[in-house]
Amino acid sequence: MTLPPTHDPALDVAELRAIIDSSADCIKVLDLNARLLSMNAGGMETMEITDFSVCDNLLWPSFWEGEARTQVEQALNAARAGQTTTFEGPARTFAGTPRWWEVRVSPLRAPDGTVTRLLASSRDITARKVTEQQLEAAQHQLRDHAQILEIRVEQRERALEAFVRFTTQVATSTDLNDIATAASDIIRDAVGGAISGFYLISGEMAYPVMFSSNTPPEVIAARRAGIPLSAPLVTDALARRGTSFTGGEDGRQQSVGYASALSITAYHQGDRPYALFATGTQRSEWTAQEQGIIGSVGRGLGLALERAAQTQELTRQRDALAVRTHELIAANEELDAFTYSASHDLRTPIRHVMGFADLARAALVKNQPEKIARNLDIIQQGAMRMNGLIDGMLMLSRAGRQDVHPRMVALKPLISQAHQDAQLEFPDQTIDMQVQGAMTVWGDATLLQQVLTNLISNAVKYSTRREVSAVTVQVDETGTEWTITVQDNGAGFNPEYGGKLFGIFQRLHTQDAFPGIGVGLATVRRIALKHGGRVFADGVVDQGATFGVTLPKPTA
Repeated sequence: MTLPPTHDPALDVAELRAIIDSSADCIKVLDLNARLLSMNAGGMETMEITDFSVCDNLLWPSFWEGEARTQVEQALNAARAGQTTTFEGPARTFAGTPRWWEVRVSPLRAPDGTVTRLLASSRDITARKVTEQQLEAAQHQLRDHAQILEIRVEQRERALEAFVRFTTQVATSTDLNDIATAASDIIRDAVGGAISGFYLISGEMAYPVMFSSNTPPEVIAARRAGIPLSAPLVTDALARRGTSFTGGEDGRQQSVGYASALSITAYHQGDRPYALFATGTQRSEWTAQEQGIIGSVGRGLGLALERAAQTQELTRQRDALAVRTHELIAANEELDAFTYSASHDLRTPIRHVMGFADLARAALVKNQPEKIARNLDIIQQGAMRMNGLIDGMLMLSRAGRQDVHPRMVALKPLISQAHQDAQLEFPDQTIDMQVQGAMTVWGDATLLQQVLTNLISNAVKYSTRREVSAVTVQVDETGTEWTITVQDNGAGFNPEYGGKLFGIFQRLHTQDAFPGIGVGLATVRRIALKHGGRVFADGVVDQGATFGVTLPKPTA
């Protein structure tokens, strides 16, 4: 190997060669074209070269590939320009062993300073690089683990928040949809975006009430038809009276093409299957933690459903008690009215009968046939009046005793029948009937027929002094009740006395002006109370009147 001259008298060329050859660094001398001119013995061993002749005069950059080769070319160009460059890069030994190298490329100058050759020194840093890579991999693994832990902590925080929301929601609501929505929200947040749905059982099928907000539209469309109780997972859940899980191929076969991991929680009322809560995810299996969460939510939902059912039962009992209380109040009022009638309304025609019977007897003694006939006519009218009062009391009594058999009732045929009845009662009167609003309500069809017949007949009677009786039936609906009103263009009344109109035998007009006994509106009130509703009236003298009744909607 040709060495540059030394100016240190303490070292000769042989000693310098020995030092260089013993170095493990691969020290190479290159010509300006980067061809190998020489290499130290230690470098040949490091590069796994047994005979320098195999690489003599080879281009040194050919030992490098990719980005490392670009670094080599840049370092060579810098050395040719008189600059020293250091870099790190991978390259294989002559035997093909992959190594990492720390490379230093420097210019070799002639005495006049001209760059004549290039010196390249390569140190094997594979061990350090492997250690660095292992450290970097460990750091990357730690970062990944930290991210996973952060995600798990975030998931647990969301789960806890969802549990708090769920607990609050089910503690303050008895609405099935609200309770099921709260359960679906916690499943979505705590079980990696799982979808869910709540179903009520009817016959051999369970039909959906609600789906979680993240349920795909195609799943909703497929499940609208319901879930058969014969499905294996449903059958198992019903037998357990709790939660059953499945996954993998079995889950795919029982899903609607979306989920693989499925669960069903079954609920009973006594021994009767009542509802299902279904969950699913596209992953093939549930984790143990997810099964625990679903089981906990399922049990919480079951307790909430039991409490909701108990609350609804108490509400039904309370409403029934309220209806019964109103009926008792009405019965007491009617008993008071009966007492009054027995002492006044019924006594009046009796006094007429007795008084005019005496006059008829006196006229008979005096042989006055005209007076006898007139007195007998008055006696007959009194008897008819008393008979009408008794019939009215019997009709009101029957309305009070009649059981209520509620269902959804179509009002149109009832209104048509009431219109026909009014026309038969007042054959000479023209009736302009208008009907507006909802046409179905919840109630007893037979009793509601009496209500409509009484209200429409009342409207026509008090508008017979008009050329046309303009009667409007309006049915309005809110979230809790229906309101039926009958408005007319008749005589009206002073609103100051409107509260008396629904009492038995209470009338604001004379018998000569508008005949009647004052039982129709009392019957309407009695029927409204039996339905849990109320009655009301509004009017203006000579400007018509409006009578109404409310019917509550059934509780779920």
